[in-house]
Amino acid sequence: MTPPRIEKLFEKTKPVCFGRFVVDVPMRTQVLAGPQAFGPYMEALPNEVQSLGRRATDARNKVRAKSQTTEHAEVISLEQAPNPGSWTLRYWESDSAKAVGLETFESFLAASPHGFFYRSTTAKSVGRTAIQVEQNIKYVASHLRARDPAEVPTEPGVCLDVGFIADDSGQFQEIFGVGFRFPELTDASFSISSNKNAQQGESFEARLAEAARSAKGEPEMAAALAKIKTLRQGKHKVQQGEGSEALFKRPVSEGEGHWHEFQFEYAGKRFDHHNPPWDATLFTGVVRSDAGAAPSSLSDEEAIALWDRLMSSVRLRVPPK
Repeated sequence: MTPPRIEKLFEKTKPVCFGRFVVDVPMRTQVLAGPQAFGPYMEALPNEVQSLGRRATDARNKVRAKSQTTEHAEVISLEQAPNPGSWTLRYWESDSAKAVGLETFESFLAASPHGFFYRSTTAKSVGRTAIQVEQNIKYVASHLRARDPAEVPTEPGVCLDVGFIADDSGQFQEIFGVGFRFPELTDASFSISSNKNAQQGESFEARLAEAARSAKGEPEMAAALAKIKTLRQGKHKVQQGEGSEALFKRPVSEGEGHWHEFQFEYAGKRFDHHNPPWDATLFTGVVRSDAGAAPSSLSDEEAIALWDRLMSSVRLRVPPK
């Protein structure tokens, strides 16, 4: 049976999309935008489409100012491109960058009423030429549109905090994150992150086992580990398949009481935008941004119920066919 406080919390919910995922959270949940990368990292500029020309000019002037320093930065061009209302600045950051062909592109992309900042560079080490960077910028600009945070698009693509990029190619790196705080549970926080191209290392279980082995040789670490209670650990099924979870109850560092640290990892398949790796965490005892700074206001049963309700709703927005 779900604890009454958690049952009431989820009486009304709202979907929140980020990257290629969507999750259902309580209606009053505060959504905190995390990193968002589609190729390079992108910065959203909410309701700032009219400022893009000024921002681009300011960026050019900063480069020109650096041209008088020992770095000898050099502006190559500033053009209204790749689509109406957008601007792209091209420059060399220094003499050494110019010598090795490391050109920087800063694009201020319009998706009215919002703007988006997109920064990329050429790189001989990976064969990324200026022509390829230009093509990438044009692709993103032509597939980008504004999105109300309440909208959950039905077509393939990635959700930005106030935007959407229609895409089913999987050709770009995709890194997305989102955090949630709950007005009714002020010391609880939940976050999810995904990284399509993440390097797969040791499994979640292997890392936990290694931490336990290492602690045995250190008396202080062993004593601290002994105070941590494992509420649940093992495989956990989500929409995509099986992941791994560990739900810990930890003592606060000073005084009495405990807080919760819940972790989940789904390995996915590297480079596959239809099955990307992702992870999730839930903390209680959060004061500002510090987990475990105070005793948890949630019981073990409430924390587990909150975790299970949230985790059961995390899903790919457009499941693979």
